[in-house]
Amino acid sequence: MKIGIALTALFLFFVVHTPLPADAAWSEPKEIISGTWGKGTGQFGLRSEGGYDVVPSIEAVTAEKTIIVSDPVNKKQLVFSSSNGKFLSELKWDDPKGQIGKVVAPLSQKGRMAQIVRSMQIGSGTYRVTIVFSDKNVVVDADNDFSKAVRDAAGFIYGIGTGQVSRFDKNGKQTASLGLPEAHEELATVPGSAPRAVYIIYGVPVVAPNGDVYLSKRAGEKFSILKFTWQE
Repeated sequence: MKIGIALTALFLFFVVHTPLPADAAWSEPKEIISGTWGKGTGQFGLRSEGGYDVVPSIEAVTAEKTIIVSDPVNKKQLVFSSSNGKFLSELKWDDPKGQIGKVVAPLSQKGRMAQIVRSMQIGSGTYRVTIVFSDKNVVVDADNDFSKAVRDAAGFIYGIGTGQVSRFDKNGKQTASLGLPEAHEELATVPGSAPRAVYIIYGVPVVAPNGDVYLSKRAGEKFSILKFTWQE
């Protein structure tokens, strides 16, 4: 009897004193790529006309740990390391060495992307979303509406909406959300000149196969890519 009581007390001790794992979440954003506008190697193209801008965008983040940036103005793709943002290479769209003249993301990327996303509001701040992948459908309840979805290499699902990325487990339960920065205006300091207002705009977030989120940012004369690292 005393042995049983002792074992029970020991069990309760470990239950009470064993720390629970911290909630997984994304890190604060880190700028891993920073560049300027121009036509040179490693530079990004910009065209503005009639109030419309044509700017680069993140085409894919691959399992091979590369970021492929599409630059329609300079008609090229730029490839960077997704780990540290190091510039690796670029290829003009009309280069005969390219597959159909372009750097192409691996076809495995296609299986990660949802084919159809349909949502319906079922309550105050609650949305029921049906996500159709090539091999199965998943229904999730989310605290934010979204129209795009993707899976990571482990099968977790990410809903991409306005200002937020939501993460769901394989059973459709929401486990995390990432609030994204919004377009805004801020003062930029230029040496020898008075501060001037610069409008900051962001592109569409892209989720990597490991759950990291990448977001392009345009701020005046600077184009950059931010990385939000998924932390278990």
